[in-house]
Amino acid sequence: MKKAFTLLELVFVVLILGILIGISLNFSGKNKDEAKILKLKIDYEMLSSALSLMRTQAELKEIAFIANLDQAKFNTPREKLFYCVDQNGYSLLDSPIYSDFNSWMKIAINQYRFFLNSKEYIDFIYHPNDGILECINSKYCKDLQ
Repeated sequence: MKKAFTLLELVFVVLILGILIGISLNFSGKNKDEAKILKLKIDYEMLSSALSLMRTQAELKEIAFIANLDQAKFNTPREKLFYCVDQNGYSLLDSPIYSDFNSWMKIAINQYRFFLNSKEYIDFIYHPNDGILECINSKYCKDLQ
């Protein structure tokens, strides 16, 4: 006599697998968003540190802050962000961050957007008079300070 699973046993196995997959997908989406926020925090700290160094060097050399952080085109992927050698031979970063609709994108002169996902983003504006990159209009701005 052959032993086989009954239809009821197969239904229970499929039901349990479905529940486990549903739970795991719920957690994987949260982990992805948390990873994007962590990447943003790291990038923002790096940019803030670079801007602080730029402000110090500008004050020591008695020159103005750089007016534009880069020469990237607006809303265009694969553009070099935060990398532009100005007339004094200064670039904010040693190597650029490349624009992408899944992370950083230049949206206007001295305005940048970081995409958390397809529905959420955080906007930033560079103030050339102060040499500061400011987070604007987002619930995440407090987390970045």
